[in-house]
Amino acid sequence: MINDLINNKQIEIYLQPIVSIKDKKIFAYEALTRATDRYGEAVSPLYLFEQAKKERLSSKLDDYVRELALVKFQKYYNEDESVLLFLNFESSIIEGELSNSFISTVYKHNIATKNIVIEIKEDKIKDTHALKNFIDMYRKHGFFIAIDDFGSGYSSFDRLEFIQPEIVKVDRSLIYNIHNNFINSEILSAISNMCHQIGAIVLVEGVEDRDEVLACIQKDIDIFQGFWFAKPKDEIDHSLVIDIKKSIQYIGLKYQSNIIELINKKKLLLENSQNLTQEVISILELNGIENMHKVETIIAQNPNLQAIYILNETDGIQVGKTVIHAEDKYLFKPTNSGYDHSLREYYFIAKDSVRGDYLSTKYISKASGSMCWTYSVKINIASSHYIVCLDILDY
Repeated sequence: MINDLINNKQIEIYLQPIVSIKDKKIFAYEALTRATDRYGEAVSPLYLFEQAKKERLSSKLDDYVRELALVKFQKYYNEDESVLLFLNFESSIIEGELSNSFISTVYKHNIATKNIVIEIKEDKIKDTHALKNFIDMYRKHGFFIAIDDFGSGYSSFDRLEFIQPEIVKVDRSLIYNIHNNFINSEILSAISNMCHQIGAIVLVEGVEDRDEVLACIQKDIDIFQGFWFAKPKDEIDHSLVIDIKKSIQYIGLKYQSNIIELINKKKLLLENSQNLTQEVISILELNGIENMHKVETIIAQNPNLQAIYILNETDGIQVGKTVIHAEDKYLFKPTNSGYDHSLREYYFIAKDSVRGDYLSTKYISKASGSMCWTYSVKINIASSHYIVCLDILDY
């Protein structure tokens, strides 16, 4: 079957654009194999490569499709020598006998090796020694290495240190509906932060929704591949390039709008917190710190306000009990008089800041167990110095 498909030229390469939002351009193309049988019916790539293994023609098929990919890529490379080509290498090839044939083919087509990204599905490779030899050989010749489908299957974080990839492609399973999936969102944040620490570019694949793209951009991810931008095509014509640029422009403007909206919300949160603090101060000035329970009326009137507590400005020790709106949870209890808050940012930053106040990042409130912000500000009651803290629900 494989020989027939090759001899009859029934295998071809499609390219899928990979885009950079910040650079406003096509960053790379991934080469994808497409095949049809003698009846014109599509043959799935998975079946194609599995069949090649059965016929012991994996190397022949791989060499054939990779050369087709280089030929297809040549046109776009000549137009822009910064653009990259992503190529998948089957695990059977990586774990097989090392060969320079592909390297020779790249040189034959006058394409710089620094423009080729070799994708590895590391979770499918059991022979670590063979993987190391493969990576060393191709990296020595100037190729870039990418881990494909990271976050799926048995992908392991320790392989990042072993492979030290230039690019990490995050699997679609993590990206799907990520703007509504808190767990996957946090996992992606961790992957993004870790990759940036080791100097690897994060590429998100399989994006099909505008909000998925926006959620990823907020995690400092800039490189995208997926149907939302472009499907794989036999030819990347001028009209498709224009459409991609329009999509990039649209998502860029939407991202800017979201950031401005977030800034405005935070300003409003700060203003509301300052107003609530003035109400707290007024009650405490009238009734004294020892009557903290009097501020319960403020919490009752403001459902987003979860807790109010007072700290001694000198040492961060809590004065009096926490007045709380939320019910107690097993792992989360409001703190009481004598509790030491001195290592909390909302204490020491407010204490030492010129303005005398601080709005924290979001975190899980120890008092209520809910995601909240803490607004803290220095106050003066009866000639004594305190810091009043307000836990406010995330909006």
